[in-house]
Amino acid sequence: MHPDFCMVSDRPRILLVDEQNRPHCESGPFCQWSDGSSLFAVHGVRVPAYVILSPQKITVQKIESETNAEVRRVMIERYGGLKNRADCQAKYLLNSGAKKIHSDDFGTLYQKEIPDDEPLVMVKVINSTMEPDGTFKDYFLRVPPTMERARQAVAWTFDIPEMDYQPCMET
Repeated sequence: MHPDFCMVSDRPRILLVDEQNRPHCESGPFCQWSDGSSLFAVHGVRVPAYVILSPQKITVQKIESETNAEVRRVMIERYGGLKNRADCQAKYLLNSGAKKIHSDDFGTLYQKEIPDDEPLVMVKVINSTMEPDGTFKDYFLRVPPTMERARQAVAWTFDIPEMDYQPCMET
């Protein structure tokens, strides 16, 4: 009931929430009625159906034209339809023309300015363990936008000051 109107509806046949009781489903609608009408959300953020059902349709242009910062964040986290959120962010970072702001022996620091939101800053590091095919895998780690140097960013991921980060061996 509302002071100006009343809504009547069947109970939804699907109604899903996250651990904080926010509308949430990463693989389909969080709410669906028997007639097929559906709503989509990730941790309380309502998104267009394609963001959940067809994340491969998310483009850099669609992300950058989205005016809602929360929807934009969800789109970046699902960009490319990859399973790992950090991989999606890294793919967006590289495909969107992020600026390389620093590189050293510890990694490469990238920054992507995002309108009406904090910049996306990630440090690219190389796994020191060789893959079975003889290659070394790159990893992108999200770090705070205050990071200015790759070593500083990597040290931050270990919660230690930059000058204290001096690994003697990598495993």
